[in-house]
Amino acid sequence: METVSQALLYEEKLLRNRLQRVESECASRPKGSIVLKRRYNQVYAYLQWRDGNRVCSRYLGKPDSWQCRSIQAKITERRKYLEEAKEIRKKLEATQHLLEEVRKFS
Repeated sequence: METVSQALLYEEKLLRNRLQRVESECASRPKGSIVLKRRYNQVYAYLQWRDGNRVCSRYLGKPDSWQCRSIQAKITERRKYLEEAKEIRKKLEATQHLLEEVRKFS
């Protein structure tokens, strides 16, 4: 039983460290999404996100500009990191449940 609980504790530590790294990577990426707006027969891109109840936006330029494409890539990375964090939380929850079960038999 000792080795099982030690292995589960080690797994929990690894998951917590990975979750912390993923969350910090996610925090370094921009929130929100890119919105295209038409002004005087021209299309412009804006980054929009929520800050509490307010909707904030930042001008990015033309939709095919390098800045717009760069922000879109970072937004996509953020979404991948959010999905990964969700999976890690599920694994962490399962590991904690197993630890509780092992402790009941100790």
